[in-house]
Amino acid sequence: AMIQKKHLLGNIGHKLGIGPTPKKRVISFYEKHDPEKITEVDGILSKYYGDYPKLVKRLERKYGDYGYFINWETDEAPMTLAFDQLWETRDMLATQFDRHAPAIVKTGARNMRHNFGFVYKKGYQLWKKQVWPVLQPYLGVPDAKAARKQKLQDKKEADKRKKEARGQRGRSAEFRDDDEM
Repeated sequence: AMIQKKHLLGNIGHKLGIGPTPKKRVISFYEKHDPEKITEVDGILSKYYGDYPKLVKRLERKYGDYGYFINWETDEAPMTLAFDQLWETRDMLATQFDRHAPAIVKTGARNMRHNFGFVYKKGYQLWKKQVWPVLQPYLGVPDAKAARKQKLQDKKEADKRKKEARGQRGRSAEFRDDDEM
C-alpha cells in the first residue's frame, strides 16, 4: 500500500525497472483500444507500481476486453527476457555469418548440421527399438493395475501418518467404555 499511487518510491521503482511490469501488454492494449494514451503508459505504470492487478482490472472493465492480461508476468520474467535476447543474438549471428563467411565454411557448417541431425535421428531410433526394450522392465512404468494398487497403499500410509501427527486414535474395542454384562 505504501508503494502505490504516485508515491515517490513507486515512481522511482518503476523508473529503475524493479520487478516485473505489464508494460508490453499495456502498450499493445492501448494500441488496440486508445492509441492516444500510448505516450502516457510510463506515467500510468508508475502510478500503479506495486498494484498492477488493480490497473489490469480497471483497464479490462473500462474497455470490456477481459482476459487480455492473462499471464502478463511471464512476458518480462527474467528467463523469458533471457531467451528472447538469446534468440535475437542467434538471429543476428546467423545473418552476419551468412553475409560474411566464405562459401567453404558455409558448406562445412551446413554439412555438420545435417550430419548431427542424422546421427541424432539414428541414435533415437536405436534407443527406441533396441536399448529401451531391454531397460524398460527395470526402469519403465509399472502396469496400470500395480500402479493403482501402489497409489492406494501410499494414500493409506499417508492418512495413517496424518492421524498419528494429529494425535487421533483409532476406533478400537479396547478404548470403548461399553459395559459388558
